[in-house]
Amino acid sequence: MVAVDLELKNYQSLSLDRFRAYLQDVNQTGADVAFYKNTRLPYRTLPAVAEGTPYVCLRVPTGGGKTIMAAHSVGIAAKEFLQAPNPMVLWLVPSTPILEQTVSALKNVDHPYRAALAQDFGRNVSILTKAEALSMSRADAEGGACIIVSTIQSFRREDDKGKQNPEGLKVYEDNGALMDHFSGLKDEQLAELFMMEGTNRPVSSLANLLRLHRPMVIVDEAHNTHTALSFDTLSRFNPSLILELTATPQLEHDPAKDKYASNILYSVSAAELKAEQMIKMPIKLTTNSDWRKTIGAAFDCQAALEEAAKAEQAETGEYIRPIILLQAQSASKNDPNRLTWELIEKHLTEERSIRAEQIAVHTGPRKDLDNQDIADPDCPIRFVITVSKLKEGWDCPFAYVLCSVAEQSSATAIEQILGRVLRLPQAKWKQRDILNQAYAFVASANFNATAQSLKDGLVDGAGFDPLEADQIVQDAPTIPGLGEHDGNAVYESESFEDDDDLDAPEIETAISRLPASVRARVTFDTDKKVITYKGPMSRENRNTIQLALGTSAKATKIVDRLYAKSNQYQLSANAEGEKGAFIVPLLGFKSQGKLQLFTKDHFLDLPWRLDECDPSVIIEKFRVVDRSQSGQIDVSDKGKIEIEFVKRLQGELALVVQEPAWTLPRLANWLDSGIQHPDVTKPSAVKFVVGALEALINSGQTLDELARNKFELRKSLVSLIKELRLEREQENYSALFASNADQFATSSDLPLLFDEQSYAFNQPYKGATKFNKHYTPLIGDLQSSGEEFDCAVYLDQLEAVEFWIRNVENKKSSFWLQLPQHKFYPDFVVKLKDGRILVVEYKGAHLYEGESDKRLIGSVWADASGSKCLFCMPTNKEFSIIDRTIGK
Repeated sequence: MVAVDLELKNYQSLSLDRFRAYLQDVNQTGADVAFYKNTRLPYRTLPAVAEGTPYVCLRVPTGGGKTIMAAHSVGIAAKEFLQAPNPMVLWLVPSTPILEQTVSALKNVDHPYRAALAQDFGRNVSILTKAEALSMSRADAEGGACIIVSTIQSFRREDDKGKQNPEGLKVYEDNGALMDHFSGLKDEQLAELFMMEGTNRPVSSLANLLRLHRPMVIVDEAHNTHTALSFDTLSRFNPSLILELTATPQLEHDPAKDKYASNILYSVSAAELKAEQMIKMPIKLTTNSDWRKTIGAAFDCQAALEEAAKAEQAETGEYIRPIILLQAQSASKNDPNRLTWELIEKHLTEERSIRAEQIAVHTGPRKDLDNQDIADPDCPIRFVITVSKLKEGWDCPFAYVLCSVAEQSSATAIEQILGRVLRLPQAKWKQRDILNQAYAFVASANFNATAQSLKDGLVDGAGFDPLEADQIVQDAPTIPGLGEHDGNAVYESESFEDDDDLDAPEIETAISRLPASVRARVTFDTDKKVITYKGPMSRENRNTIQLALGTSAKATKIVDRLYAKSNQYQLSANAEGEKGAFIVPLLGFKSQGKLQLFTKDHFLDLPWRLDECDPSVIIEKFRVVDRSQSGQIDVSDKGKIEIEFVKRLQGELALVVQEPAWTLPRLANWLDSGIQHPDVTKPSAVKFVVGALEALINSGQTLDELARNKFELRKSLVSLIKELRLEREQENYSALFASNADQFATSSDLPLLFDEQSYAFNQPYKGATKFNKHYTPLIGDLQSSGEEFDCAVYLDQLEAVEFWIRNVENKKSSFWLQLPQHKFYPDFVVKLKDGRILVVEYKGAHLYEGESDKRLIGSVWADASGSKCLFCMPTNKEFSIIDRTIGK
C-alpha cells in the first residue's frame, strides 16, 4: 500500500472541528441550541424530517476539497454523536458522473478519501452503490462503516412531475436478498419499520434497512435537494443527522415558496483557499469585441504559460500543461452566424493549424473528455471546447485560461466552467507567479459588464463572497509576466550602500541561510553591494528573502522592487510610498542553549502519565441513571422533542450491534477507544480507565450497570480527563514563568511575515467605515460595529501608526503567543512609523479580569524584544492606554 498524505488544510481542520464541537453540544443541549451556541445564528428545521434531527452545512467554495472533509466527517459523527462503531451512511451526490467518481475513489484503498475512513474504521469499511446495497449482506451492514453512495433522484418514489420512478421504487419493495437483516429484531426495533400490509412482518426493503440503522446523510452539493419532495424522501429513512457540504448553500428561507435555508455551521472564505495554495488568484480579465482577436490573445497567453511551465518543470520536476477552455455559443436555427463549437473547432484546425489530437470537444454529441487522463504527460490535449458546462466531475488543475465567445448576460452563462480554471496544480505555489494565476479572455465590448458577470459567477457558482470576488477579478489588458521572458536572465537590485541596518557580512550571512532552492538563484556582489536574482522571482521566494533580511526596512523595499523587475511588473509612480514588508517577531524560549519558538513542548513533558492521576474522582462525576436502552421521548411545554432524541437514537443504534459479554478489561478498552488523548499512550489511558471502573464498582455499582450506561460513563471520563489536563497545563505553565522568566527572547530568526497572498480570514469586513491604514485591501473578521470595531477605528486614526492588520484567530498566517491550553491570537498587530511593533488585544469589561494569562504572555513578549515590541489590553473603550503604551 502506498503512503497517503492525510494532512488536512487548516480551514478543513477548523471546519471539521466546528462540526465535532457542534455534535458534542447536541448531546447536551439538542440540535437547535447547539447550533446557536456555535454560530449565534437561528436554527432552521426541515419539513418532514423528525424534530431534533441535526441538519447543518459546511460551506466550502469550489476547489476547497469538500469530499475529503466528508470522508473525515463520518468518523467524527460516529464517535461524537452516533457513538457506534458501525455507522451506516447515505452519501448523496448530484449526478451519475460524480457518483462514479466518488465510488471509485472511496473503494480505492490507496486514495486519500478511503484512507480518511480507515483512520477511524480500519479495514471495516464497505462502499456500496444503490444497486449493490439492494443485496448487501448483514456483515456489510453491521461489521463497520457502511457507506451507500447514490443520487437522491434514485431514492425517490416519484419524479418532480408526480410520475412513478421505477428505480426509486426498488428501494421500497420487499427484497428476499435482504430478509436476513430483519431476523431476531426486538419489538422496539420492529415498531420503527414499515410492515407488509396485513401482517406483522417488516418489509425486507432497503428503505427499512436504512430506517433500522438510522443513517447519517451526507449531501454533496445539494443544488437539487432543498425541496419538500427531497426532505420527504430523506424522512423515510429516519436519518440520524444530515450534513451538507456545498459551495452554494440555500440562503433564502421561505417554506411557502418551497425554499428551506441551509444551517451554515462554518463558512470557508476564498482567502483561506488562497492562503493554503488551493486556488489560482487573481483571475486576469481581458476583453475584446472581436472574437478572433479574443481567441488570439488567449492563444498567446497559453503559449507563454507553456514556456513558463517548461521552465518550472526543469527547475522543480513538476509537469504542467496549461489548457484553454473555449466556451462557444449554442446553435440556433434563427441565427446561422452563431459561434458554435463546430465553427470554433474549424477556426482552430484551419486558421490556427492546431492538430486535431490537441483539441477536445465536450458538448452535444461529442464527449471527447470521457476516458481521458488529462494529467498524463502523454496526453496531447491543450484546447477544450464546450458550450454551457463541462463533464460533471471533470477536475483538471491544468486548466489556466478561460476563453469565451458566448454571451455573458448572466452569471449562469459562465459559472459552470469558471470554477474549472481555479484549482492550482498540486495545491502549491509555483516559482513563477504567472503559473499561480488564472486568465479569462472574453469577446465583449463592455469590460465592466463582463467583469461583473465573472464576479457574479464566482459568487453564485463557486461560493465566494462578493467582496472577495471584487478582489479576484482584475483588469489585465496587457498581462504582466507574459511578455518575452528569459528564465535564465539575471536581474540586479538597487545598491544596499546606504543601508545603516545591514552591512555586507550580514547580507552574505543572510543569503547563506536561505533554502537551497532559493540560494541557487541569489548572489551578492560585495563590491557593488547589490543582490542579483536569476529568472523571475516568485512571491514565496520574495517573502523568504525579505525574512532573511528582516532587520532592515530599506532591504524589504529593495527586494520588492527586484521582485517587480524580475517579473516585468510596472511599479506605480509612488512606489517609494508603498507599504514595505510587515515582519513581526514571535516569542522564543532558550532551551539547551538554543532559542526555539515557545510552544507547549517547553512546559509539558510528553507523553502525559495519566495513570499517575487519581481516577477515583470519577465517583463524584458519574451517577447511574438506569433506563431502557431505547431511551424515551421527552416533549417540552412547547411540544418540541428535546435532547432525548439523541438518547433514543444512540439506544436504537446500540440495539443493532450484538453486545459481547462484558468484562472489566473489555469495557475499559471500549471506553478508551472513544476518547481522544493524543498526549497519552494507550496503556496509560487504559490503566486510568480501569482504575475509574474499579472505583465505581467499589462504590456499589455493578459492571452490568456500568456497561448498560457506557455512553454516559464515557462522557464523564472525557470530562474528568479534560479537567485533569487543564490543571496540569496551568500548573506547569505558571511554574515555568516563575523559574525561567529570563529565558524568553525575540529574534529575527523567529519571524512572522504578514502577506496579502497568505492572509486568511473567514469573512471580509463589510461595514461602511473606510479604513486607510489596514495592511491588506480586505479586512478579515471585523464586525461593522461594537467595541473591537471602535478600537480598529482608533488605531487607523493614530498619527503614530504606519499600518495595522486585523489578526485573525486560528489561522496559520496569524501572529500568536502560547497560553497554557491553546494559542492566543491578539486582535490587532500594528507597525508604528518609528519601526516598533504594537500588539493590541481588546477585552470587554466583563471579560478583562479573566484574561491574566494573556496579559502575562503579552508583557513577556514585549519585554523580551528589548523595547522593539509593545503590548496592551484596552478595556471598556479606554483607548488612551494605546497612546500611553506607544509613548513609553
